[in-house]
Amino acid sequence: MTDMNDLGGAKPIERGSSGRFRPRRILLYVFAILAAFYSFWPVMVMGFEGYNIDFGVILAGFGGRTAIIIVGGVPIRVSSIIPTAYYYLQALSIEAYPRLVANTLIISALTIAIALAAGIPVAYVLARIDVRGKTLVAYILLALRTVSQYMVIIPLYIAYSKLGLYDTYTGVAIAEQLLVLTVVVWMLRGFFSDIPRDVYEAASVFGKNEWQVFRRVVFPMVLPGVVVTTMFALVLLWNEFLIADTLTGVATRTVAVGVWEGMSVNQLSFSALAWNSLNAAGFLAYVPAIAVMMAIRKYLAKGFSLGIAR
Repeated sequence: MTDMNDLGGAKPIERGSSGRFRPRRILLYVFAILAAFYSFWPVMVMGFEGYNIDFGVILAGFGGRTAIIIVGGVPIRVSSIIPTAYYYLQALSIEAYPRLVANTLIISALTIAIALAAGIPVAYVLARIDVRGKTLVAYILLALRTVSQYMVIIPLYIAYSKLGLYDTYTGVAIAEQLLVLTVVVWMLRGFFSDIPRDVYEAASVFGKNEWQVFRRVVFPMVLPGVVVTTMFALVLLWNEFLIADTLTGVATRTVAVGVWEGMSVNQLSFSALAWNSLNAAGFLAYVPAIAVMMAIRKYLAKGFSLGIAR
């Protein structure tokens, strides 16, 4: 007898071993949806209100009432919304905002360059070279990542004020190593460890010394991992607030600090704009980070495999 499935018929819905839907799975989906909605709610509000879509007005309208919003310290009764991209265009046209983005990119590039210059050799040694105590070094680096920034920020501020590093790109980049250096070392260690030992041994057989093995064989293979690590470090630096808020001034203020403190037409004075303008600027600052994370998400698991050697 011909099976119905062979005739293109629909397969029966799997209902579990008992033949019934599984309530626990439904609850799991509901919980996941609610958790995602809870996580993205602030971003949604920020994005929509930057577009002049006020949820307070919408929710008030459902009850047949008008909402009261504060504009420039004056309460205004509002009963409707008018979507507009004006506030996004305003945020992009203000002199301070592009300067904040430029400062963030300069600091991030300098920080990542220092972290890669120091982290790539360390990660290679931890993954490849058999030296005494390398496991201890690896876990000491990991333990340093757990140190609170609040423990070092005041000593850094005092030292930077005396050394002339306050409000400089170099000073902030050095301080940001507390945030990214350990991440760079551990992620790259994972990529180096993912290369089969046969590759190292084959290169050695052909008379290559350790530097030649690294430069001509290993590094080209882990270059995609270096790019992923760079992008992840950029996300960490883009969102960093405490170090940037403490060690930057008018000249080097980053986008996270600038949006938090308010923006103005020039860099010398930061006065708050309309709330919708700040929401628009904050949402614009959020978009690059989430875009990078979505682009590299499938590579992060390999990077965080902790470099367990084969």
